[in-house]
Amino acid sequence: MRKYVLLFILLASGLISSAQSFISLDSAIAIVLKKNYNVLIAQNNYQMSANNYSPGEAGMLPNISLGAGYNGSDNSIHQNYSTGLEVTKNGVISSTLNPNLGLTWTLFDGTRMFIAYNQLGLFKDEGMLNVKAAMQDNIAAVVQAYYNIVQQKELLTVLDSNMALYKEEMDIAEEQYKIGTGSKLNYLEAEVSYNAQRSAYFRQQVSISNAVVALNQIIELPVETTYSVSDTIPIHRSLVYDSLRKNMIAQNPTLQLSETNIKVAENSLKETDAMRMPTLGLGVNYGLSRTQSTAGLTLLNQSQGFSGGLTLAWTLFNGSVINIQHRNAEINELNAKYMFSQTQIQENALLLIAFQQYADNLKILKMDEENFFVAKENVFVALEQFRIGTSNIVQLQQTQSSFAAAGSQVVTDRYNAKVSETQLLQLAAQLVK
Repeated sequence: MRKYVLLFILLASGLISSAQSFISLDSAIAIVLKKNYNVLIAQNNYQMSANNYSPGEAGMLPNISLGAGYNGSDNSIHQNYSTGLEVTKNGVISSTLNPNLGLTWTLFDGTRMFIAYNQLGLFKDEGMLNVKAAMQDNIAAVVQAYYNIVQQKELLTVLDSNMALYKEEMDIAEEQYKIGTGSKLNYLEAEVSYNAQRSAYFRQQVSISNAVVALNQIIELPVETTYSVSDTIPIHRSLVYDSLRKNMIAQNPTLQLSETNIKVAENSLKETDAMRMPTLGLGVNYGLSRTQSTAGLTLLNQSQGFSGGLTLAWTLFNGSVINIQHRNAEINELNAKYMFSQTQIQENALLLIAFQQYADNLKILKMDEENFFVAKENVFVALEQFRIGTSNIVQLQQTQSSFAAAGSQVVTDRYNAKVSETQLLQLAAQLVK
C-alpha cells in the first residue's frame, strides 16, 4: 500500500513531469504577438495611418510639377501678304517646344489643412489603440487556452491519483477473496471500478490533446505541435477594484477609442465651419516657349521667364450644402458623445461583474481547497478500514468518488479564478503595458 500512497502524493503534488519540450506562458504570448494575423493586420493598419500623418497629406505643402510639350509639322504653304508679297513653299517644317516648371500652394483655406492634419493624427492614435486592443484580446485568449491545458493535465493527475486508489482497492479485494475474508462480488466490483477509471483517464488524455490544438490555433503554430506546459495555475488573490477601475478609465482601449471618436467628430464639425471661409492660392511658373518655322515672317519665336499670381475663391452660396453638412456634423458629434457615455456604462458594468465573479471564485476556491484536504484524509481512513474489514466496498467507493469530485472541483475552481482574473486585467488594460 505504501508505494501507492507515495505515488498518490507525487501525482497530487504535480511532481511527475513530462520529457516533452516545454513552452511557457510568456513564450506563447510572444509567439501570438509576433504571428497572430489579427495583430499583424492591426499593426499594418497603424503603419498606414502613421504614414498618412504628414503635412503633405493634409495639404499644407506646395505642389511642384514639371511638364513639357512638343509639336511638329511638315506643311505646304501659300501665303499672300498685304504688301503684295506672295509665298508658296512645300515642305515647311515648324516646331513648338514649351517646357514648364510650376508651383501651386494653398496659402489659406479656412484652416481646413490644419484640421485635416489634426484628424490624421487622431487616425494614427486610433490605429495604435486598435493594435493595443488586438494584443489584449489575443493575450487574454492565450492565457485562457494555455491554462486550460494546465487544467486538463491537473484533471488527468486527479484521475491518475484516483486510479491508484482504485488499484489499491482492487488489490485488497482480490487478497480478501483469496483468503476467504471477502466475496468475489467485491473483487469484481472493484475491478469494474478500476477499469472505469482507466477509461476516464484515456478520455482525459484526448481532452489534453484537444486543448493543445486549441492553443496552437491561437498562436499560429502547426496544429500537430506538442509540448509540455506549466504544472500550476498561479492566481493573483489581491486585485483591488478601485485600482482596476482607475486603470480602466485611463487605459482601456475601448474607452479610449470611443473618446477619440468624439475628437474626430469635433474636427469634422470644425471642417464644415472652415468651408465657409475663402481660399487663397499661390501659383508660380517658370516656362520656355520656343517656336521655329522654315517659312513665314517669323522664323524663330522664343520666350522664357517667370509668371505667377494669386487666386481667391469664396463660395457664397452652394444650395445650403455647407449648412446641411454642418448640422449633420453636429448630430454626429452628439452621437459620438452618446456612444462614449454608453461605452463607459458598459465597461464599468463589465468590470464590476468580472470583479464580483473574481471575488466569488476566490471564496469558492478557498472553500473547496479546504474540502479537498478533508476528502483526502477521509479516503485514506476509508481505504484502511476497508483493508481491515470494518467497512464495505460501497462505503469505500462513495468516499473515493467524493475525493475525486473534490480534487476535480479544486482544479476547475483554479481555472475559473484565472479566467475571471484575466478578464479583469484585460478590462483594466493591464495585459499590455
